[in-house]
Amino acid sequence: MSFALSELAKITADYINTTDRHIFLTGKAGTGKTTFLKYIVTHTHKKTVVAAPTGIAAINAEGVTLHSLLQLPFGAFIPERIQPPNVNAQFTTLFNLFSNVRFNASKRNLINEIELLIIDEVSMLRADLLDCIDHTLRFLRRRKQEPFGGLQVLFIGDLLQLPPVVKDNEWSVLSAYYKSSYFFEAHALKNNPPINVELDKVYRQSDEQFIGLLNRFRENQQTSQDIALLNKLHREDYQQLSGKGYIHLTTHNRKADEINAQRLAELTTETLSYKAKIEGEYPENLYATSLEMKLKKGAQVMFIKNDPSGEGRFFNGKIGQISSLNPESIRVEFEDGEEVEVSYYTWENKRYTLNKETNEIDEKVLGSFEQYPLKLAWAVTVHKSQGLTFEKAILDLTDAFAQGQVYVALSRLTSMDGLVLSSRIPESGFDLSESMKAFAKTKASKDQLSESLANDRKNYLAKLTISAFNFFELTGALKAHELSFDKQENRSLKQKHLPWTKGLISEVEPIRNFGDNFIKQIQKIIATEPDYLPTLIERVKKATAYFSPILEKASKDIKNHDTNLESKTKLKTYRKELKELEQLIYNKIQVINKTNMLLQFTSENKELTKQDLENSDFRKNRKSEAKTVKKRDKTPTSEISFALYKEGKTIEEIATERALVPGTIQGHLCQYIATGEIDAYDLVDKQKLDNMLSLITPDTQSSGEIKAKLGDEYSWGEVRMAMTYFKFKQKIKD
Repeated sequence: MSFALSELAKITADYINTTDRHIFLTGKAGTGKTTFLKYIVTHTHKKTVVAAPTGIAAINAEGVTLHSLLQLPFGAFIPERIQPPNVNAQFTTLFNLFSNVRFNASKRNLINEIELLIIDEVSMLRADLLDCIDHTLRFLRRRKQEPFGGLQVLFIGDLLQLPPVVKDNEWSVLSAYYKSSYFFEAHALKNNPPINVELDKVYRQSDEQFIGLLNRFRENQQTSQDIALLNKLHREDYQQLSGKGYIHLTTHNRKADEINAQRLAELTTETLSYKAKIEGEYPENLYATSLEMKLKKGAQVMFIKNDPSGEGRFFNGKIGQISSLNPESIRVEFEDGEEVEVSYYTWENKRYTLNKETNEIDEKVLGSFEQYPLKLAWAVTVHKSQGLTFEKAILDLTDAFAQGQVYVALSRLTSMDGLVLSSRIPESGFDLSESMKAFAKTKASKDQLSESLANDRKNYLAKLTISAFNFFELTGALKAHELSFDKQENRSLKQKHLPWTKGLISEVEPIRNFGDNFIKQIQKIIATEPDYLPTLIERVKKATAYFSPILEKASKDIKNHDTNLESKTKLKTYRKELKELEQLIYNKIQVINKTNMLLQFTSENKELTKQDLENSDFRKNRKSEAKTVKKRDKTPTSEISFALYKEGKTIEEIATERALVPGTIQGHLCQYIATGEIDAYDLVDKQKLDNMLSLITPDTQSSGEIKAKLGDEYSWGEVRMAMTYFKFKQKIKD
């Protein structure tokens, strides 16, 4: 995937990759914020997670929701340790924030390894929610004195578009804690504010007059001349343009839905329905388009994804008309006569997992939503038009209620040539809040970023190097493991291995003091040498040559010891402890190697990327070892879950032991419901299963159809088990 970044974007990428400063990346519509996000995700060496405040924003950013990532409570948050107020709104405070938090070890490990959290569409992120995120990360990462638990945050969005939504009864309480609801008011950012970077090169529009007008609307500085120029585009006969490639942009869902329904009904052609195919876990709030799409020949539609073929035949927001359709095919014709056959597009619901082999963060697909990437396009709301590009649109802004709505609507257009107003724009605008004006003034220039980068980079490299050679956590874990041998030898098979453990610790423990002494050398180099990098690189290489062999031998010894225990029984817990210790040692070796690479790449003014780490000898050796282990164990994962079930373990217990989510275990056990080896009534509450079975018929196509009719108390896994059980019973009857 190739990306072309502006000079300002390149410096910002350097800031993200070689410092730990928080960044707020903003920019007018069409300046490449999404392109920058994808560049960072693809190139950065940091362990990265992408999240967003809403489901659709998360799907568009190819990430997850903040609520699902951190199990955040719904409602408002008060950043004080007080009882929640007794008002007509849902509030969480520091008093009860963690009362219902249940993170298993694998989720905690994942959260602890994140180095960079990217939050997209930050204009929708409320200050109180960001404070909730801050306290949750401090708690989970066990670094309560560091904002966001010590990780770096990249905020992306345009605050001058649509603001965060706060209900009146929530704001009546929150206003005592925040000047406004915007994310930058969060207490977490008061002593460590993000660097404010604004991308300024516009890619969507090329008309300088239109770009200037948009900029003034964006900052609420539009002139009477700007209003007069736009109002010349007002047409009383705008309705005659419907169906000619124009889309109505309205301020409310009701208006858009009414227009689309009315225009579809007016067509006399046959209606065909296209049901989305849902696999696995895919909640309704993530649906990018209709679960059941009803279309007719002649219907005006727009694409909601760019052409995945790379041929550029259509883009997100491209308008066309259905030229032909049948149950298996849809074709869309554009105004210029070009015609394309539309293919299904698959959206994925994913979660992040920690790869035990590499200790890197991987993406795991939980479910998918397959549907044609189309929507009826006679009308769409301004809110849902964010991120779309239109060549022709009719703007109905009579009920614009928020600062930025007019700007968002105008900025969807590529030029004024395709712009029509159904009503005149009033002279009065929306005032920007004082806090917004103050925050906007903190914008950093390219020169300012370049000047401060050197010092911020120096601080980050020092912090990273000191952390790499701090062995307190590692030696502490080894000592805690030794203390766990607390039973008499005749009462525990593990106890027999205490002498081996003492031998391992005696070899590793001395590195702690050596590491502390080396840290003092690093601190002196950083503090006294202006040209610190060459000396730091040399000293780190020598330190690596000393520490790595000790750590690598300890890792090898643990793995050999564990291999020798494979045939032994009643040592499952002990062997799990050994694997955790080996992983901890491997993680430390990995950090030391990565620190070496980052220092070297920085001195050569090169960008250390994810691919560079993948291609390193250290990473390749680890993958090779993992493949060898996998060859030894070819037992299908479902069989392992079934064996644990037969031992009497519950789905939750199996999930915890295997570091998987319960839904995955339910999927494994579905295979045995299908064969009759498990009775679904042993896994699902009888009343719930009966309710689900009453909704399933031989014509039911997907679990999504059934889930849509049920409440949230029914999980996707339960629905799948009910579907499987129904099919098993049908097969017996036949």
